[in-house]
Amino acid sequence: MIAALGQAVFGLLAAPLLVAGLSKLFVPATELSWPYDSRLLAAPHGPRLVGAAEIVAAGLVIALPGGFAALVALVSYAALALVAYQLRGQKCACFGAARLAAVGSAHIGANLAGALVSAAALPFLAEPSPWPRLVACAAGSVVLVVVLRHFDRRAAEGTDAPPCLEPVLGVRLYVSSSCPACRSLHTLIDRMEPARRDSITTVVLNPGDERPAGFDGLGVPSATGLDAAGEPVCSPVAGIGDVKALIDRIVVRLPGGTHAG
Repeated sequence: MIAALGQAVFGLLAAPLLVAGLSKLFVPATELSWPYDSRLLAAPHGPRLVGAAEIVAAGLVIALPGGFAALVALVSYAALALVAYQLRGQKCACFGAARLAAVGSAHIGANLAGALVSAAALPFLAEPSPWPRLVACAAGSVVLVVVLRHFDRRAAEGTDAPPCLEPVLGVRLYVSSSCPACRSLHTLIDRMEPARRDSITTVVLNPGDERPAGFDGLGVPSATGLDAAGEPVCSPVAGIGDVKALIDRIVVRLPGGTHAG
C-alpha cells in the first residue's frame, strides 16, 4: 500500500506537466497570451516546443525508476519556478488559453512546491510501477482541468465589464519593459492618429511595483478609460485586444470642433 502511494506521487507530479503541455499543443497559438518573442520561443513555434518538452518530461516522470523520475520532475519544476519569477506580472499561457491571473507568487509557490516534493522523492529507488502512476496522473489531470475551468469561468465573468459611465477622453495604459505583448500593442498604437495617441498616458511598471487599485490579478498591458479630469470612468481591462478596443473608444476632437470615437 505504501509502495503504491509512493508510486502515485510520481503520477501526481506528472499531471500538471501533461496538462500544461497538451494545452499548448492543441490550442491555436493566436489564442495564447504567449510572453516570448525571441526566434526560438516566438509564437507559433515556441508554445509547441515548450508544450512538447512538458509532455516528454511528464512521460519520463511516469516511465523512469524512482530517483531518475524525481530528478526529471525536480529539474522541470525548478525551471518553471524560475520562469514564473522572470514573468511575474505578465500572462504566461501556462495552461494554454485558460484565463488565469497574471504570474505572481502563487505560480512561483506552486512550482517550488512541486520541486520540493520532487526533491523529497529523490531517494525513492524502486522500479516504476506504471498503473499506480498512470491512475494518479489521470486523476490529477482531471482535478486540475476542473480547477482551471473554474478559474477560467470566473475570469470570463470578470471580463464582462460594465460599459463606461462617461465618454472616454483618455486612457491610462500600464505596461512593463519586459512584456512582448506591450511592444506589440505599442506597434498598433504608433499607427493610430496623433490625437488618439496623445490621449494615452503610459505608466511603466517595474518588477515588484504594486498594481493600482482595481488592477489586482490583471497582467500587462492593462488600461482604464479616463474622463476630462483624468478620473477613471471604465472598469480596467487587460490584454492587447481589450486594451486596443478601449483605446479605439477614445473620443478625439477633429478639426472644426467635431468629435470621433
